[in-house]
Amino acid sequence: MTFIKTLFLILLSVSILGFTCGCATLPDVAEKMDAAPTAQEPPKIISARGELSSRQSQAIMERLKRSVDPTDILERYIAVVESVTESPLTKGNKVTLLADGPAAYAAMFKAIEGARDHIHLETYIIDDDEVGRRFSDLLLKKQAEGVQVNLIYDSVGSIGNPAS
Repeated sequence: MTFIKTLFLILLSVSILGFTCGCATLPDVAEKMDAAPTAQEPPKIISARGELSSRQSQAIMERLKRSVDPTDILERYIAVVESVTESPLTKGNKVTLLADGPAAYAAMFKAIEGARDHIHLETYIIDDDEVGRRFSDLLLKKQAEGVQVNLIYDSVGSIGNPAS
């Protein structure tokens, strides 16, 4: 019985130690929040067509404030996000879940074809095959049209490709 009790205490101690060691403190954002824009100046909001005017931004913020309980949580959240990311809010973003490769490739090709300013593509594998050549041809075409193209790919994932 003593052995079981000792084993139980050891396991309990290890568990407590494991749980407490896994905790971390949250960053102190008070300094960032103090430097954030005040309520008098609305945050900058950028849409797909560019930066909104101060009046448009204020209208959006007022609408957001009316849609939640009257607390300062939203304003504090926005101040923290803008301060930490050093970027203004954006609107008009869209996320689509793509369930398989063909759907993902079709969506990627459509997005590349519709790009007007820049393309940032990051991939693990880009092979010298039919799909890889389609990406290459399309990216080169968009670059020739004046679209800025940036491509990052993994050298291990694409190790079989020729250096050229």
